[in-house]
Amino acid sequence: MKKKIITGLTMGEPAGISAEISLKVWKNYRKKIDPFIFFGDPEHLKKTCSKLNFQIPIKIINNINECVEIFKDYFPVYNIKLSEKARYGSPSVNNAKEVLSSIKKVTKFANNKKISCIVTNPIEKNTLKKKIKSFDGHTYYIAKLLKTADPVMLLTSPKISVVPITQHLSLKNAIKAISKKKIINTVETTNKYLKIFFGKKYPKIAIASLNPHGGENGIFGNEEKKIIIPAIKRIKQKKIDVYGPFPADTIFSKKHLLNFDVIICMYHDQATIPIKTLDFENGVNVTLGLPIIRTSPDHGTALDIAGCGKASEKSLYASIRMSQSIARKRKFWIQ
Repeated sequence: MKKKIITGLTMGEPAGISAEISLKVWKNYRKKIDPFIFFGDPEHLKKTCSKLNFQIPIKIINNINECVEIFKDYFPVYNIKLSEKARYGSPSVNNAKEVLSSIKKVTKFANNKKISCIVTNPIEKNTLKKKIKSFDGHTYYIAKLLKTADPVMLLTSPKISVVPITQHLSLKNAIKAISKKKIINTVETTNKYLKIFFGKKYPKIAIASLNPHGGENGIFGNEEKKIIIPAIKRIKQKKIDVYGPFPADTIFSKKHLLNFDVIICMYHDQATIPIKTLDFENGVNVTLGLPIIRTSPDHGTALDIAGCGKASEKSLYASIRMSQSIARKRKFWIQ
């Protein structure tokens, strides 16, 4: 039997742009990618097609492998019916259960080797937190489903790759969360998966400082002296090719981007600002440290333009291509 790559695509926030960009990827790029299955509500997809004047045939499938035969002619959907009709731009907590179910199902299918990889569409964290108070984003939610500790978020594009040490925390709490152990674990996982996922034999890793000018020997803060530099020394002992800490206002220069495979950042926005400035449409979020392959577009739900036909599908397309490329490297074939 022929080996196949099959991707599971979550529904994301129904009130956002997820349906639109998923349909656009199929419409514009289906001949350039391996098959995917959308885990969501077919009626919402049909409504989006009607609103945007897309002539896209939607087909519900019950057998995952069925998507391989129909993908070039039909948009395949694993039916997860919403509790209420989605209104563009207005997320409803009544649909939170289905949004979470979509994530759970693709994760389960991937973990059971029924699909090769997963791509998660953007979600509204505030809406999902009303359903699950502890919800803190895709990365940790999927890690909990898989009973995996300390997942790492790699944001990557052809121009830049970054990893935030801390993720969805206030700046105050992010600074408190930075520790030698967290820096060491993050670098070790990043180094390992740059080899496994991207074929980097000897990854070259830079670490950004936290404080202005790298702290200037304690004048502007002691985190570099007390935490970051000792962590780097310990990492070097593990034969990992790591450099820094570099001042955050210079590390993202063209020269450094050419010299390093990835830049480890101390907090969320220190990582996301440069990648979204330099290469917003091609940015991909890759979760490192999981037993499955998971990527997502590096943007949000764009509620302000939902249902208007203005959303770009390029980041989602890049995410699907990257997940499938990694699946081929890892030989995550479906038979």
